[in-house]
Parts: sequence; C-alpha cells; structure tokens
Amino acid sequence: MLIYSALLGRARLPAGAMLVFVGLVLSACGGGGGDDPPNGGNTPTPALTAMAGDWVQKGCVKAGNQSFKKFLRARITDQNTMDHDEGVLSFVGGDCAGASVLVGPTKLGTVTFSRAEAAQGLAAHWGVFLAVTGTRSGAIWTLRSGSQLCLLGDEIPSIQPSLSAVTRSLASVPDDYCFARKTP
Repeated sequence: MLIYSALLGRARLPAGAMLVFVGLVLSACGGGGGDDPPNGGNTPTPALTAMAGDWVQKGCVKAGNQSFKKFLRARITDQNTMDHDEGVLSFVGGDCAGASVLVGPTKLGTVTFSRAEAAQGLAAHWGVFLAVTGTRSGAIWTLRSGSQLCLLGDEIPSIQPSLSAVTRSLASVPDDYCFARKTP
C-alpha cells in the first residue's frame, strides 16, 4: 500500500517543523491495524464538499515538553479540484491537549478528482495530485462515515481501482494517520 506523501514541499519549512512532519509520517508507518473495513453505518456522500474544510491528524507527535499534530486544509477551487494545504498544530505539553498554535498552512499542491464511489460507510475519491514542485502522483482521498479523512497514495493508472481495493488498503492504515474534522 502506498501512503500519500506528507513530505512534498517541506523544504521551505524551518528545521523544527520538518522534524514534526517526519515524526507524523513515521508514525503512520507504525503498528496498529486501524479501523476495520466499514460494514454498515451512514454512507458518506461522494460530493467533494464533504472533504472541504479543516482537518487534524489523529496521531500526536511528542517532543520533550511539546507535542504536535498535522493540520490539513482542503479548499475546493474548481468543480473537481481541491487545493491541499498542510500545517502543524503545536501544543504546550506532551499530550496534544489544550490550546494550540497553528503554524501554516502551506500549499502542497492540488488534487484533481476524476471519479468517486461510496458504499457502506466509505466514500473514495480517485484523482491526481500535482505538487507545487510539479510532481504528479495518484491520490485517493477517503471518508469513513463522513467524519474521518484518510489519504492514500496511488499510481497512474490506479492500482486500487475499486472501492473494495481501497477498503483493503485502509485496513492497513493506522487510525492515527487519518484526520478528523477540526472543531473550533
């Protein structure tokens, strides 16, 4: 399974922010099986608007007396296109709780979606990610029950062309890698 690259465009960030992003990405590779494939519940809408907005990665990176979470902002810019911006929420203390300070977000690139499919609590959106550096890669953005956004890497053409293939890939993604809606 390919994981959507979280390091694209990070060369512009200060070294401390780079460490946070590396930690978040590495945490995505660690154990845990994530949620079981959906077998019921509300089916999320395949509409792009369901993914728009601010999201916070569930995993917490601890560094001394600070902690960090990745922040993602998805903005619709055209009928099938979204800007993908990322930043970092910085917390005082090692538990990613309480007040935070947002660093960024910075635009990583755009995703142009070509199709979407939804069933049994999961919506998947297949597209092409174009990084600000000009690199192109396949991308699958998924919504579990409308409240959890998970990003998967893909190839062009897709090596995960069906909702069942995406469900199998998501079963190997740790829950902490996915994002929850940011609450005010």
